[in-house]
Amino acid sequence: MATSSTTSRIFVYVINVDWYFDLHWLQRALATKKAGFEVHLIMDFTDEAILERLSDLGFTCHTWALNRKSINPINNIKEFLQLYGYIKSLSPVIVHAITIKPNIYTGLISYFFKMPYVLSITGTGTVFSGQSLAIKLLKPFIRLIYRALKAGKGVRRIVFENGEDLNYFVTTKLCVADEAVLILGAGVNTDLYLPVSESIVDKTIILFAARLLWDKGLGDVVEAAKLLRAQGLNFEVHVAGIIDHSTLNAIPESTLEQWHSEGIINWLGTVKNMPDLIAQANIVVLPTFYGEGVPRILIEASSSQRAIVTSDMPGCRELVKHGVNGLLVPPQNVEALANALTQLIKEPMLRENMGKQGRKIVEQDYSEQHVIAQTLALYTELLA
Repeated sequence: MATSSTTSRIFVYVINVDWYFDLHWLQRALATKKAGFEVHLIMDFTDEAILERLSDLGFTCHTWALNRKSINPINNIKEFLQLYGYIKSLSPVIVHAITIKPNIYTGLISYFFKMPYVLSITGTGTVFSGQSLAIKLLKPFIRLIYRALKAGKGVRRIVFENGEDLNYFVTTKLCVADEAVLILGAGVNTDLYLPVSESIVDKTIILFAARLLWDKGLGDVVEAAKLLRAQGLNFEVHVAGIIDHSTLNAIPESTLEQWHSEGIINWLGTVKNMPDLIAQANIVVLPTFYGEGVPRILIEASSSQRAIVTSDMPGCRELVKHGVNGLLVPPQNVEALANALTQLIKEPMLRENMGKQGRKIVEQDYSEQHVIAQTLALYTELLA
């Protein structure tokens, strides 16, 4: 762990894991550094290459022994005390926590230190959308903690990626309206995800690219693909994404390999060049029933001028307007999903028009520059 300097402008990001920060938060952190802060990163570092690269970029990195799926009280106390020690030693001017455990621990730490802090709700996640017995038992406890955090010493803001999550937290008194801030999604570099016309191919390419959790709906895509095959439609389902072994509802790699060997999907593994991957596709699909913020793949797909099929759920319908830049289907409804995919497979002109509308929506509200500007303005407000 690197030691900090005595600067009075120390800024701390607290997040669960390195790959998630690298994918969704790096550009905002770089902008924070460029704004004159000494930026420290506290997270579980699982990839030595990411740690080295972030250090080379000028961040001070601190390894946090966080187990995202553990609800063991002893483990949780250890995690809390380690984060408390970091915050105490650094004395930051602002702390920005992201994802549920960092949010809860940072909120509790605010009882001890009068510090401005930001909590990011990047979707309500499994804790609010999951249906297992453990989740149902945990949910009231999490709600109670969020309510209790309102009494902390520090000035706080809570950032939401979609308006429905914001309204839910305010109306259920998990936060007050004055501290709730809406910043739509993680933003996307519109110069990197350029509008690209569809390639002329024999088979329609349907792309599913997301963290490989059952809640993201890949199982429904597989079942819908079987229905489409029965209709004699000519298509392929390409699947790419991170297998998140530290999450309870991760899809086993053996299941992915079986679907691949059966010819139901084309399993691509983890793909780094997302603009090229999306450019090769005709349709992007995400039938999630997970508590999303605004799914990054949907922003990237819209920026790349691709039609979308996704769930009629908070976060997804924040970006995708039914019949405008994509089609919304009821979550966990395989027949409706198959019908929507069938329509877009058969109507390339409709896909093209939807793609153009999606690009306009992203340029207006979801560009990386827009999100970064709003985030830095929030930090400036807190410091004032």
